[in-house]
Amino acid sequence: MKDIYELFQNEKEYEGFDLEGACERLSKAVQCRSVSDCEDPAPFLAIHELIKRSFPHIMAAGTFEAVDRSVLITLPGSDPELKPALFMSHIDVVPVVAGTEKDWTYDAYSGAIAEGCIWGRGTQDIKVQVFGELEAMEYLLSQGKKLRRTVYLAFGQDEETFNTGAQAVSDLLKSRGVSLEFLLDEGGGGVDSGEKYGAPGATVASINLMEKGYADLKLSVESKGGHSSRPFGGTSLERLSRAITRVCDHPFEPTVCRTLRATFEAIKPWVTEEPLKTLLEDIDANEEKIAAYCMGNKDLFPFVTTTIAPTIITGSSAAPNVMPQNMSAVINFRLAAGYDPEKLMAHCRAVIDDESVKLEFLQSNAASSEARSDGYGYAMLKEAMEHYYKDVVFLPSITIGGTDAHCYEQICDTCLRCGPFMMPQNEQGAHGTNEKMRIRSFAQGIRVLIRLMDRTCM
Repeated sequence: MKDIYELFQNEKEYEGFDLEGACERLSKAVQCRSVSDCEDPAPFLAIHELIKRSFPHIMAAGTFEAVDRSVLITLPGSDPELKPALFMSHIDVVPVVAGTEKDWTYDAYSGAIAEGCIWGRGTQDIKVQVFGELEAMEYLLSQGKKLRRTVYLAFGQDEETFNTGAQAVSDLLKSRGVSLEFLLDEGGGGVDSGEKYGAPGATVASINLMEKGYADLKLSVESKGGHSSRPFGGTSLERLSRAITRVCDHPFEPTVCRTLRATFEAIKPWVTEEPLKTLLEDIDANEEKIAAYCMGNKDLFPFVTTTIAPTIITGSSAAPNVMPQNMSAVINFRLAAGYDPEKLMAHCRAVIDDESVKLEFLQSNAASSEARSDGYGYAMLKEAMEHYYKDVVFLPSITIGGTDAHCYEQICDTCLRCGPFMMPQNEQGAHGTNEKMRIRSFAQGIRVLIRLMDRTCM
């Protein structure tokens, strides 16, 4: 695959843009330790104040609202016939893993600008998109551009945990009667080889039209414990282990959802390897075979099924000759399109088939709806990405993780998930040590956002 920067083009556009200032502003945002589970509101409020003082044209043209720790900025357009657009992301970040602080080249919250990068937590996930969107809109307004379409800028406070901030903003907009033309959130973006699709000669990137659902299922077993020489009826650990195994031994049937079908339609002209080359000649007739093929491919299987990942077990004995008492475990599921938590619970109860195992959701939500790949928002985003990244095949695809975007489905049927900040593969390190954003990548992503906002909203 080509070096990422060989794919960049039209980098001389918007030469008057203040890139140095943009880097400084992102640096200051990184220095605000807005960790999602932080009880102190101060770091979030510091970002609010940073936004207010850093983007004077936005503040003059729009209305800033704090929704708890989240942000909603309303920029009115002149044409009431045009449905609004929303550009969003989140201001919270994950914590730095305890004990790894000294592994960072620059402190995780330094926002250091060095070696051609901005360093620190949030430079990839995802203060870069928050401030990229603000920088793009500020630039357009500073150039005398006028909004025809009303634009909302919305930045949630807890995407990394419970999405309550995004939900509150969405509920507020719904109460005001807002219905969106499209929205843009994080997700997708990164450039990769088309090899997993049987197209090794293609360079691909995704624009995600949906996200999988999410569920944390807690399994609990109670026991009196006692001496390990009397394990009549099995220990709580044994019963819990059997329950986990039964769930894992009963995977969900694979399906090709509408979005994955669109993925295959888009990549089909570049597919050269079997069996997909032949199978994709008639997707309808070969749907079951395509789904089965994907299930055996480590890169594609999350797109066709609800995944099962046991992640936590607690309550085991501290001594090898003592039976454990009350134990619990958590299995994390990522729900495929069309699958909801109720179906998941019924499936797990049936396959476990043990009334002594208590089941409860700690958190759950169904898979999102599937945005159209032939709609206005998708077409305009794809055009903007193609304008700045040459020889890349942009594919409609699926976010296998989660974002705040699903909270807005009640007011938007075109929720797009795509980060325009392309980094080298070996430097894609969201949530990891030495998270950083190359300045050149930051600049190119802002150009994408400027073009998209200009062509859709001005």
